[in-house]
Amino acid sequence: MAKKKYKKRQRSFTEEAKRQAQQERLAVEKSRSGKRFNPVARALLLTDLVFLAVVSILDTNELIPDMVSGICTLTGVALLLIALWFQFGPKDRKGFGRGPKL
Repeated sequence: MAKKKYKKRQRSFTEEAKRQAQQERLAVEKSRSGKRFNPVARALLLTDLVFLAVVSILDTNELIPDMVSGICTLTGVALLLIALWFQFGPKDRKGFGRGPKL
């Protein structure tokens, strides 16, 4: 009987390339996740933009007094600052008493 020589199967380069591509995809997704916009901040900014646009239109057509327009503008600025705090504030939000680290 003839003896067969069994060769040890070597790992193919395609398996290593697939694994490396998967690792790169995971690394890219992980780096993107840290750069995403905070949904609460996004909602606040959108609300603030719509609010200030409506106030600006009403003020231009002189449908609201200047005092109300000024109060609405200050409210819009406060909403903007709150949205920025949510986006760039501390990452470990355990309480509202802690502000951004300077």
